[in-house]
Amino acid sequence: MKRVITEQIVAQEFAAGSRRILAPRAQTVITPAAWSRARELGVVFDDGASPVRADPGADPGADPGADPGSATRDIDSSGVMVVRGASVRLGRFTGAGPDKNIGLTDLVTGKDGAPMTAGIMSWGREDSFAWSLDYDEIDLVLEGVLQIKIDGRTLEGKAGDVFYIPKGSDIVFATPKRVRVFYVTYPADWAASVPASVPARAPVRPQK
Repeated sequence: MKRVITEQIVAQEFAAGSRRILAPRAQTVITPAAWSRARELGVVFDDGASPVRADPGADPGADPGADPGSATRDIDSSGVMVVRGASVRLGRFTGAGPDKNIGLTDLVTGKDGAPMTAGIMSWGREDSFAWSLDYDEIDLVLEGVLQIKIDGRTLEGKAGDVFYIPKGSDIVFATPKRVRVFYVTYPADWAASVPASVPARAPVRPQK
């Protein structure tokens, strides 16, 4: 089983004085929240070849997994935030495996003071992936068809349909062609609820 690096682990390493976390690609899964936390703290992930800085200004060509994507956000003094949809550029999410071409960008996170995380994700049929949820998730299908495979069944939603996936679910995120999804996960700091002695849930074996 691969080691899962969570936001909590990044914070613990930083508190211990470490600014570099060993994360061999073949042996490690880095959660989106961990990427965000590492970017905030200036921590780098070392894949054994070259350190990967979780920095939106870093050269994405050096390691596609280091690209968190970007978006323009307007934040009112009241705390209300507007993310400009036309500005969203998806980064590359390698948490499901370095061979997967999955676009993902977190648009709202805990560091914004929000109790949930929200963002956009997109992938094609060949990049469908298995996942285990340690949080509750809502997915709004923006484009294409989203398939959620669970317990031998396939649930399908088209543009405008909304999925709720409860915490503890072992699923496969799939699509017959291509899909673009807006997601909300709760809580934003779900990794903090996982005891330090127990690794966060890793991707599961694909269901047939």
